Amino acid sequence: MNTALALARDSEVFDVYQGIGKHLQNVSWRNDPIFREVALGRISKLSTELGQISEGVISFQGTETWRLVYETLLRSRGLFLYRSVSWINTDRYWQDEPGRQSLRLNLELHESEQLKVERIAIVADEYWPVDEPLPASRIRQWIHEQHVAGIWIKLVRQSQLAGETDLVADIGIYGTRAVGHQTLDDTGRTVKFKLNFNMDQILQAEERWKRLDVYATAYGDLLDQFSIDD
Repeated sequence: MNTALALARDSEVFDVYQGIGKHLQNVSWRNDPIFREVALGRISKLSTELGQISEGVISFQGTETWRLVYETLLRSRGLFLYRSVSWINTDRYWQDEPGRQSLRLNLELHESEQLKVERIAIVADEYWPVDEPLPASRIRQWIHEQHVAGIWIKLVRQSQLAGETDLVADIGIYGTRAVGHQTLDDTGRTVKFKLNFNMDQILQAEERWKRLDVYATAYGDLLDQFSIDD
């Protein structure tokens, strides 16, 4: 079927299609060889990104703008469960202002019963040594704040997952709508965030969650056994 005719059924996509076609036509009218080389290289990259989007995958590079989409997803109608795996390999995890805002959003939606939030925290051994009952103070405060708010949260040392390293990741499962993968730098800032809206990826993420849950211990149970005094 003719592409334009097929897209005409979707007015929003069709308008974008027409705009892209017009821009490409303007590029084709320019003859400067250097311009064409640079322009076609850039357009090729955009085409690759568009190909990923067409497959249900949207990536954000080196920016906090993904948090706007994150909030939109959490507030979306029909989403009742958000499952998060937090890979904590820095004591500055979610400690910057964007991270604090995201945590406040979690607390707000959970406390208002708009959304059930469940979290498993994978804590690097550097911040939760095997001879310590609980993680280091700064991380423990971040975890404890959520526990007090009623968020279901469990912990696991990273070394406990040595035999299943594929479980060590920072992901969010947005009901049956999408799964997100977050990559952080050494300062705890997001350098990449990828959203995947494909059902097979969501189901795989749920399976990973179930496997990870076997290793994790509820934070409340740890508090019952040990004092949190420094």
